[in-house]
Amino acid sequence: ESDLRQALERNELFVVYQPLVSMVDGAFTGAEALLRWDHPELGKISPAEFIPIAESSGLILPIGEWVIRTALTQLAQWIQGGMPAITLSVNLSSVQFRHAELPELVSRLLSDAGLPPERLELELTEGVAMHNPVSAIAVMDDLHKRGIRL
Repeated sequence: ESDLRQALERNELFVVYQPLVSMVDGAFTGAEALLRWDHPELGKISPAEFIPIAESSGLILPIGEWVIRTALTQLAQWIQGGMPAITLSVNLSSVQFRHAELPELVSRLLSDAGLPPERLELELTEGVAMHNPVSAIAVMDDLHKRGIRL
């Protein structure tokens, strides 16, 4: 947990992009942003190991915001460089999803990157609604009304 706290400051976290292609014609349709950690002593650490630590420690909120900001900045650069406008998918943990200011945060990050909301797709696990289904529906409705894909 201590190393993870410092990982963001030390630029040890990075995002890789997995291309998404159409099964019909093989066309490039989007990308999924995936968080990775390259620890200076331990090497590559699996997200399966560090994401639960980030969630239980509260670090997932600043790390998650960094991932969304980094991914949207990259997408804006790709589009400015001539790439067709694609949809970028970003995974959200249930902890991030339950954060009260998530819709406003995502809208602000999209605005900062100069991107319309339909360029972003937030991937949610089935577990996001387990804690409080009524609240989860309200957040999903808010994000959807903002034009963000789920």
